[in-house]
Amino acid sequence: MAQYLLTYLQRIGDDYLRWAVCDDKSKIVRAHNHGSFAEAAKAAERRKVVMVIAGTEVLLEEAAVPATNLAKALKAVPYALEEQLAQDVEASHFAFGSKLANGNIPVAVIAKDGLDWVLERCEQAKLAPAEIIPEMYALPFEEGRVTVMTNEGHAAVRQSVSRGFSCDTEMLSLLLGNIAHSDPEAIVDERDTDTTAKADEMIWNALHFSCGPDLYELRTSEGPIEHRTEVELFSKGLVQARARPKGQALINLLQGEYSKTEAIGKAWKPWRLPAALAATLVALWGGSAFLEYQKLGLEQQRLQTEMAAVLKRTFPDVRNPEGDPVRQMRSRVKLLQAGGGGIDDSSFIAMMSAIGVALREVEKPTVTSMNYRAGKLDVQLDTASLQDIDKIKSRLETDEKLKAEVKSANKDKDRIKARLRIESSS
Repeated sequence: MAQYLLTYLQRIGDDYLRWAVCDDKSKIVRAHNHGSFAEAAKAAERRKVVMVIAGTEVLLEEAAVPATNLAKALKAVPYALEEQLAQDVEASHFAFGSKLANGNIPVAVIAKDGLDWVLERCEQAKLAPAEIIPEMYALPFEEGRVTVMTNEGHAAVRQSVSRGFSCDTEMLSLLLGNIAHSDPEAIVDERDTDTTAKADEMIWNALHFSCGPDLYELRTSEGPIEHRTEVELFSKGLVQARARPKGQALINLLQGEYSKTEAIGKAWKPWRLPAALAATLVALWGGSAFLEYQKLGLEQQRLQTEMAAVLKRTFPDVRNPEGDPVRQMRSRVKLLQAGGGGIDDSSFIAMMSAIGVALREVEKPTVTSMNYRAGKLDVQLDTASLQDIDKIKSRLETDEKLKAEVKSANKDKDRIKARLRIESSS
């Protein structure tokens, strides 16, 4: 029976893993352990390595794509999800699962610098994961029920075949309440008794797994199902996921530029310059005509890159600056000359004014970034407490013309990091 090393990284940035040697029937064949990446690598002993990582850094979504020309359609998915990202599309890595029963494609998104950190630590420790899976997909799942895992202040939730999230446990009740709405991104109003009852019913029917010395209480019909560690729970969830028919979501983040094929390309990278020099020598031997052709091609590529860069600097919202930048620039200039293509100044100014007033309601808030796109203002900020986030949201909603939503909220040391979206209520 095949054995593999199952590892769990709860926080990207920490040199700390939990692991166990498992078989393909979810049985733990070697005792649980914990320690650094290097210590986990020693435990691998040439076994396949599967790494489950924290879901706090991963966005799970579905994308509707046409049945024809799937490869081309998937290239457009990042830009369709752009408004939901905390970072630019270019700074994000997108991984895809198999098509679901409803025809949609499950998508997992993670910041490239976060995944780069994980892979760099693995390389330094000589740990070679064959799969890196978001923790939500490693949770056991039953159709029609929400799965919740808690472990000493951390929680992971799987709300459907393809969707889920992770957060600090003090945010759990708020975010569980959000998904009780038919709109999964809506914010629950605790004064709405129907919504509150819906949330209570969903939580009562949830599967709650409590791992390690966890004391979090969630009112469910079965009570907490206790496991010694998260790794034990994940081993069962992964066996269940791999046994499902094709079309169920289980996404390995090692795709695209992070796949093994691309890794070979990166290994070849140091040899590209010597190979290019050799090719140049051959070109010189072959005659000046070939060399001139090469120079013209490089010059054309350079000019194309510069034109795309100018277009992107001038119009930051352009999605594909490399695609005929001259034509796109002319089109944008015509729009500006006709009075279009700009933002709604009055709406933007109103939102900026409102957020400025709201921030004065709390003590020492820090705004880390703002992004205005398509009439929506996304504000990344951190405050001393979750109550401060609620105060800011409540103050914004005193303006009847504005609507505010808490898109995410996570605890980082002694601060709360959150993303607010402000838009016109009309």
